[in-house]
Amino acid sequence: MDRGGDELIGWSIDGIAAALLGAAVGACLLMLGLPREAVMAGPAAGLAALAALRMVRPEPRKFRLRSFALDGFDAEEAADVLDLTDVLDIAPLELEDVLPQADEDSRVVQLFAPRAFPTPGELARRIDDHLGQAGEESRGGKVLELEVDAAAALRQALGDLRRSLA
Repeated sequence: MDRGGDELIGWSIDGIAAALLGAAVGACLLMLGLPREAVMAGPAAGLAALAALRMVRPEPRKFRLRSFALDGFDAEEAADVLDLTDVLDIAPLELEDVLPQADEDSRVVQLFAPRAFPTPGELARRIDDHLGQAGEESRGGKVLELEVDAAAALRQALGDLRRSLA
């Protein structure tokens, strides 16, 4: 950071600390019932603290970097090789890697499937079928088997997907 930035930060921190001290002195005198003295002593204490803080100088930096030269590096040659003002001919990015069609019984979600949405009647039938099967399975003790079958089907689908991408 440049020296001006260091000075600004130093003045800011010293000013905040001095203002807090002046406010504390003024508040203490107000609590003692001395309002006139608080009005005079608060700012005076703040200014005195600011003057005292600005008299303290920081230590010089001990860890400065030494100047060094790069051997075998020519800045003129590097500027010729890497000219940042040249406009690159950017071609549009095109996706040409088309994935094969997924199996119909695959449990992999197809985000952009060409199929049409089901009608409300088909949805109602599917829901009724699902609710009927879920009720029978929960009574018959087949819920655990369904969870195992679903996990196996998911593993199978992910394996198929990996093989198709490889």
